[in-house]
Amino acid sequence: MHLLSISNLRNIQSAQLDPGPRLNILSGLNGSGKTSVLEAIYLLGRGKSFRSAYSRRIVSHNQASLTVVGKSYSSSGQQNTLGIQINDGRFRAKINSKFEKKSSALASILPLLLISPDGDKLIRGSPRQRRRFVDWGLFHVEHEFLGVFQRYNRTLQQRNAILRQKKTALLESWDRQLVDAANLLDRSRREYIDLMAVQAKEFMQKLVGIDGIEFKYQPGWPAEKDFAGALKENIGSDLRMGFTQRGPHRGDLVMRIAGRTAAEYLSGGQQKLAACSLLLAQASLFNKRMQENCIILVDDLPAELDTQHRQLFMDLLYSIGGQLFVTVTDDALLDLSRYPERKMFHVKQGSLALEKEDAV
Repeated sequence: MHLLSISNLRNIQSAQLDPGPRLNILSGLNGSGKTSVLEAIYLLGRGKSFRSAYSRRIVSHNQASLTVVGKSYSSSGQQNTLGIQINDGRFRAKINSKFEKKSSALASILPLLLISPDGDKLIRGSPRQRRRFVDWGLFHVEHEFLGVFQRYNRTLQQRNAILRQKKTALLESWDRQLVDAANLLDRSRREYIDLMAVQAKEFMQKLVGIDGIEFKYQPGWPAEKDFAGALKENIGSDLRMGFTQRGPHRGDLVMRIAGRTAAEYLSGGQQKLAACSLLLAQASLFNKRMQENCIILVDDLPAELDTQHRQLFMDLLYSIGGQLFVTVTDDALLDLSRYPERKMFHVKQGSLALEKEDAV
C-alpha cells in the first residue's frame, strides 16, 4: 500500500498516510487513533473491522458516513484502488471504481495479517478461530481452495436442510457430494499445516524457547474412520439434531507439547508469543509461495513483552519482508536503528504527522 485516506473513522475526521514499503511505526498515546489507522487498512483488505461487528459503531460521532481509500501496487506493477464506504450502516466496497460484493476480492488484492494483544486466542480460543487461520493461508496460496471451500459449505447447508425436513431418501446423493468436497478440503488443510509447521516450530523455538511442539490436524470426525463412514454412523444423531455434526466444519489445528495441548502447557505470556510465531510463520510462507508480500499489522503488542522478547519479535517480523505497520505508545520501546527502511508517524487526537524518515 502506498497511500491511505481516512474520513470519519472513529476519532479520525480526516487523515492521509503515505507509508513506506517496509516498516511503518505509528506512535501516540492510548486513544490517539493509532489502532483506528490499522482498522482502516484492515477494512480495505478484509471488508470488515477487527474491533466491532457493527459497522455503525466505527463511524465518527455525529457523522453519517465513513470513507477509506487505499492504493496499492502488485509485484507485477498493477495499481489498484480500493474503497470502503459505510453510510447510515450500509457497507459498500469498490475496486478500481467498480462496486464489489465479495470480500474475497478485496483480500486477494490486499492480503494482510493482524497481530494484536488478544492474538493468544489462536492458542486458547475455539477451533473456529484456528480453522480461519488455516483457511486464510490456503485461500492465498492454493488457487482452487476457495471453490472447494464454497462447494463444501453449500453442500453442507443443503444436507442440513434435508436433515431438518427428514427427507432421508435424498441424503445419499448429497452425502457423495459432501464427501468429495470434504476430502479435498481435508487434504489441503493437512498439506498446508505440514508446510506452515516447519517455519512455526523455528519461530516458536526462538520466541518461546520451546522445542518439541507437535502440529496435528483434527479433521472433524474420528481419525480411524473415513468421512463417508463417519456420516453413515452418525445419521441417526444428525436426524435428531437437524444438522451435520461431523466434517471439516468441525476441524481443528491441534498443538501439543509433552502430551498436553499448547493452551494447557504454555503460560499466558508464552501463548501470546506462540500465537505471534504462528502468524509470522504464515506470513513467511505466503511471501515465499506467492512471491508477493502480505501486509502485517501489529497493534500495541510490543508493549506487553519484556525488552528481550520485544526486540526479538521485531527482528523476526522485519526479517520476513513486506510492508509492516506497528503501533506503539512510545517508540523508545524499540531499538529502531536496527531497521533502516522505516517511516515514523505520530498520531495525536486523530491526526497523523510524519516525524522523520530514514531509508536506504
